[in-house]
Amino acid sequence: MGMEDPRRQRIVVLGSGPALASATRDNTFFLIDSSAGSLLIDCAGSPFHKLLRAGVDPERLKGVILTHAHPDHAYGLPSLVHELWLFGRREALHIYANGHTHGVVRTLLDAFELREKPVPLELHFIPSEETFLLLETDLYAVYTSPVRHQVPTNAVRFASRVSGKVAVWSSDTSPCRELVSLARGAELLFQECSVEELHPFHCTPEQVGELAGEAQVGEVILVHCHPNLVKEPYLTIAEIRKQYHGRVQFAQDFDIYEL
Repeated sequence: MGMEDPRRQRIVVLGSGPALASATRDNTFFLIDSSAGSLLIDCAGSPFHKLLRAGVDPERLKGVILTHAHPDHAYGLPSLVHELWLFGRREALHIYANGHTHGVVRTLLDAFELREKPVPLELHFIPSEETFLLLETDLYAVYTSPVRHQVPTNAVRFASRVSGKVAVWSSDTSPCRELVSLARGAELLFQECSVEELHPFHCTPEQVGELAGEAQVGEVILVHCHPNLVKEPYLTIAEIRKQYHGRVQFAQDFDIYEL
């Protein structure tokens, strides 16, 4: 397992669906795989199993970035920690989350007595600060910004220092200036498109087009989509193209994007 090219960086879509999973799409979360170590963005169902399916040695997992504390984005964390313990891991696992999400994480881990297991857990706070440098290595830098959702939520920007390419994850959010700023000029925008009608906490297809056009991103990959939007993909894309003329596609579970 692992990456053959020591400078290769890739994104694996471990889940592409909304809060209500389907037979073909699990809840949305992602793997960033790099020779500097792997990261999860959110942690939904069967994360250990999906790391293996993606060809990643779980020992190479450096950390988990939790965007917010809704179940479909965080419920897999106790399972991940438990299976890493059974796997024999001793290296610290870094968990990055905002203050609200930290409280939920502690409750989840304590419910299963997982903070007492021999997998060291290091919790790091994500502040409510725009374009905050969360972590960096010689190969990449990761930034976060708060976005607009029902609970405190962060979007994530991954900037490769190998290829110079940028990928951004919107997480769950309505359109907002913070997301446009964070996504500015990114090659890839993994964008939620959860609703058909205007909603205070999520984006419609037309709103996706507006923010992608304003941010001048190279490509939009739709995730966390309402089933009706996936059922009629051409209509969804047509709505987006009213404001955005770049490439648009729907993510599928286990799609891979090279950086």
